[in-house]
Amino acid sequence: MNQVLDNRYVENIQRLALGFEPIDALRLHRIARPFSIRVEQPPKAGGKPPVVRHSSCLHALLYYPSLINSVNVRIVEDCRQFVPRRFAIPLHTLATVDSFPYTDRVRRPFLFPGAAYDLDSCSTGIRGRVLRGGVPMRWARVAAVLVSSGEVVGRAHGDDRGEFLLVIGPDAVPIGDLVSPVNLQVTVFGPATIPVPATPALPLSDPLWDLPLETPPAPGTTDTVSTGETLPSTYTATTVVNVDFTLGELRSNFAAFVIT
Repeated sequence: MNQVLDNRYVENIQRLALGFEPIDALRLHRIARPFSIRVEQPPKAGGKPPVVRHSSCLHALLYYPSLINSVNVRIVEDCRQFVPRRFAIPLHTLATVDSFPYTDRVRRPFLFPGAAYDLDSCSTGIRGRVLRGGVPMRWARVAAVLVSSGEVVGRAHGDDRGEFLLVIGPDAVPIGDLVSPVNLQVTVFGPATIPVPATPALPLSDPLWDLPLETPPAPGTTDTVSTGETLPSTYTATTVVNVDFTLGELRSNFAAFVIT
């Protein structure tokens, strides 16, 4: 039955389920470089629905019949400029969505710098590596905090090789004369137990099989999951190391971080 026109006409109404504006977590602006947002669940007859990228660098997912309460998406950038992320995003139903503000359909996931991220020569930070059981630990989370106050001054996401790029912000240096190096407490987080693939062939068919699935809050509420402030629910293992950051230098000459 038609919703707008009478039945003499063929009617096809497409409705926006989700609009994505991916944000560069370091520079805090919209990401312009191409990457893909892929729907994992729920399936659509005839194949997975595309999340269309527009020339404005925004992405749109339209409603389809099996898209009811939530959708699982994977955000992937293939050149290692950004670390992938994976979300289970709650939705308003098609029948009720118009009774809520349109802003409820907008999500702004933060993507964190990968190994090939473009940095200027004066950035302050570290390139690190995380090991667990003697092998690279995939998808680590990293935070740098001021020892004196516990304030977070930098965050990073590790990749599938256990590598991360942590760049600290200006809040790490107090107002006044610059002091270098700056000693910060770096905490690395990982899952409580090492993920195990359901089948031996899974890592070959899906290189991102163990990428943590994060669930942002309901539409219209404060979202600290998409911004990377809230850890995945299984991330309870930690290691803490005090690190000297040399102002204007990207360090990589220290031992790997080890989570037991």
